[in-house]
Amino acid sequence: MELIYGVDSTVPANVHLTNGFRLYDWVMRKSCFPSFWGRSIDGARPITADEIDFLKSKNCKIACIVRDFSEAVISSNKGQDDAVKAIRKARRLGIPSNSGIALFADIPSKWSVNHNWMISFAGTLLKNGYIPGFIGNTDSSDNFNFDRQCSHYVQATRADNQMNAVYWSKAPTYRFDPDIWAPYAPSELLPQDMHLWQYGTIEFHGITAHKNYVQDRSVLQHFL
Repeated sequence: MELIYGVDSTVPANVHLTNGFRLYDWVMRKSCFPSFWGRSIDGARPITADEIDFLKSKNCKIACIVRDFSEAVISSNKGQDDAVKAIRKARRLGIPSNSGIALFADIPSKWSVNHNWMISFAGTLLKNGYIPGFIGNTDSSDNFNFDRQCSHYVQATRADNQMNAVYWSKAPTYRFDPDIWAPYAPSELLPQDMHLWQYGTIEFHGITAHKNYVQDRSVLQHFL
């Protein structure tokens, strides 16, 4: 299995740090060339057209993350409106539909989510030409809700190939780079069913880039 390295961050990849480096260059210096970079398309400090051009100039794929949620809504059964907002943001950024690109719903680690919200969110994305993705805290000892609700989602959508969902695990984390694929997975899935794994961090004066692996190059087709 080929482990492919990338990062995600809540700040722009092309932001200038106080040491003179851009964040992208600092990641390169501290680790290696990232094959992909996860960035928000909404919420605080979302990706811009300039940042998209910057990452493309580095031959770096972009994982499109959706973070503008409220816990009250994602713990309900009404994901359609959140999906529609995400679709509008994606289209404004020129992220094409019907191209296999995933929009990843990032579920904060301590929040509760409802599998019916996941189903309606995923279904609305699919109807509009995007692949659903889910980022969650897969450490059930820390927050059992995501394990349980994601498992319900898998059970409810199994006949529909889980709506082609792409899964991104946030656990476990390490201070070193693991050399085997070992993300935690919800109870209804296996580690090999997880597509991405956020396993560590690179820090600089309060700015964080999360280190990630994808398990094979086929996952990159879901990135911009």
